[in-house]
Amino acid sequence: MSGSELGERLDCVRRSWNPRQRLHAGNVAWAGARGDGSPVPDATLTWGDPLLGFADVWLSGASDQPAQASLHLGPDLTAAQRAAAVDELVHLAPRVTVEVSDHDTALTAVLAERGFRHAEGPWFAQLWRSLVDLADLGTRADSAGYTIRPVRGDELTERVDVHRRCWAPARIKRMLGLPVTGDEPGSSYSVDKHRAVLASPVYHPELDLVAVAADGSFAAYGLGWLDVDSGSVLFEPVGTDPEHGRRGLAGALCTRMLQVARDLGADQAIVGPRGDNGYPLPRRLYTGLGMHEVARFIPMTR
Repeated sequence: MSGSELGERLDCVRRSWNPRQRLHAGNVAWAGARGDGSPVPDATLTWGDPLLGFADVWLSGASDQPAQASLHLGPDLTAAQRAAAVDELVHLAPRVTVEVSDHDTALTAVLAERGFRHAEGPWFAQLWRSLVDLADLGTRADSAGYTIRPVRGDELTERVDVHRRCWAPARIKRMLGLPVTGDEPGSSYSVDKHRAVLASPVYHPELDLVAVAADGSFAAYGLGWLDVDSGSVLFEPVGTDPEHGRRGLAGALCTRMLQVARDLGADQAIVGPRGDNGYPLPRRLYTGLGMHEVARFIPMTR
């Protein structure tokens, strides 16, 4: 994604952002760097000038599987424009699944009129908390034997490596209770992808945190995306090396991130973990930090 395209998407999402919206500026930046592991889309659709909506579409190679689309339509689109945008998407991919906020009733109504129905499978929750008063977190930012600090400029390789260890495909399968074959590839995260993260206008080095073990190795990390316009910070992603699990590192990192984000001017925080019971641990972590559900992102398919 070019810098101008990323900038247009960031402006589009920022203009309409509220805690119940599916996309935050941080989601856009993370996806733009391909940090989320998604491939380059097969097609991209845009609407409005200045940009009022956009979609990335990944076509399915299997006849029995729908295409997947990431769709954002801002509230400034008229009802006719919103309907025309969905029609354009359906023309491109007649069988397609999209994820929508349950609070975006205008979009869900248009989709339902065109034959979309709630799909089976995972859904995601939007969790939110105020940063005005963080006294309830106490000293959770302390973690015995580990130092939590921002990553340094000369630690690019180590920073990428800890992400790759945390999100290796085989480990993800184990966490989801899926069979591991032993021939899973390594994580697709790379130095080039992290350089794209560093180049994002939403990146703040103070919010790229690592937990450093006594031997100097990186044991966990967390990345926060601060949108100054809305005073909001998004956690995406947070991970702990399996060799350092069950020591409270993720909670300590997120606590520190909330404190740093508040000091940088944020007054609210969000995160989007799985909402269903297929992978409940992240949600438990974040609710333990005083975050609560404000929206659900539900897949709808046609």
